[in-house]
Amino acid sequence: MTAPIIPDDTPFDEIAEPYDLELDVQRALTDAFARARTSGKRVLIKLGGAWCPDCRVLAGMMTIPAVHAFLTEQFEIVTASIGRYDVNQDVVTRLGFADGLPGAPTVLVMTADGAVANRASADHWRTARQQKPQHVIDYFDALTDVAANPSDRVTITQEE
Repeated sequence: MTAPIIPDDTPFDEIAEPYDLELDVQRALTDAFARARTSGKRVLIKLGGAWCPDCRVLAGMMTIPAVHAFLTEQFEIVTASIGRYDVNQDVVTRLGFADGLPGAPTVLVMTADGAVANRASADHWRTARQQKPQHVIDYFDALTDVAANPSDRVTITQEE
């Protein structure tokens, strides 16, 4: 799929509760990596909290039909609540943030084998309120084939 062009004035609504609070995030990650190995897609992991306006704005931009279609064509997506940095902290650690997240939202793009492609810019969307929907397309389009760091790899199977 060619990356679409999204007009700056494309309307979208903030998502009041962009996270499924009942989601077993560990299992969802394991399943997303399994699907990525089959589909050839990368895994996009969005970590944040409903209290965070940038998390809600990013979630809203990701529901714009053309943005949503592009992202789901390119990525296996997992959206995980971190509460107020007190929920799913085992996931945060699993994803390589032993000292905690740099902020919310934090978004990782990873290969199917667990190599991280965007660790240096994982906190980019902390300014989602200052971004336009086209920025979502441009940012993630650039990460569909950028080389991932083979030494920055996380565990892709759920710890039993």
